[in-house]
Amino acid sequence: MIEDHHQDPVPPSSEPRTAAHRPVVATVLAALCVLVLVGAIVLAVVLKNKSDDISATEQDEVAVRAAAQRFTETWNTFQADDAQGYVDSVAPLLSTKFRAQFTDAATDVVTGIQQQKLTSKGAVLEDKDEIPLVGVASMDSDSAEVLVVSDAQRTSSGQQVLRHWRWKIDLVKVDGKWLVDNFNEI
Repeated sequence: MIEDHHQDPVPPSSEPRTAAHRPVVATVLAALCVLVLVGAIVLAVVLKNKSDDISATEQDEVAVRAAAQRFTETWNTFQADDAQGYVDSVAPLLSTKFRAQFTDAATDVVTGIQQQKLTSKGAVLEDKDEIPLVGVASMDSDSAEVLVVSDAQRTSSGQQVLRHWRWKIDLVKVDGKWLVDNFNEI
């Protein structure tokens, strides 16, 4: 008698079970793919919004530094023969409150500049890499404190004087524009 040693590699009972599992596995894999895709989209949106926030903050920091530098140089630059021009160039850089104080004192400022035949050229100092010495000490969405290092080359009645300034400048954001609200020598 010849015995048949041939065995079926897959038992007949497992074929229907494997066939039944294939749609379930495919459904689970498809669901996982959809979840991964949705997760990737959500992550991309969150990261883009975070990137936009960082970009807006960086843009505000640049604007704050520029406003502080512009104010410092404008405040310290004037000519005896155009003292009113000085007042007119400084006023737009100031908040409403500080502008009122400045323009109230403008007559005395103009008189002092003219009587002393005072001229001045202000400049924010730079480091060895030519980066202006203007640093943001604190900042939020509508106010900032900035530290500035500057010099002013002044001439009064023909005599030259170099003035060194270290200021803390308070700025406020009004209608998207950074304006000086106050400053103090430090």
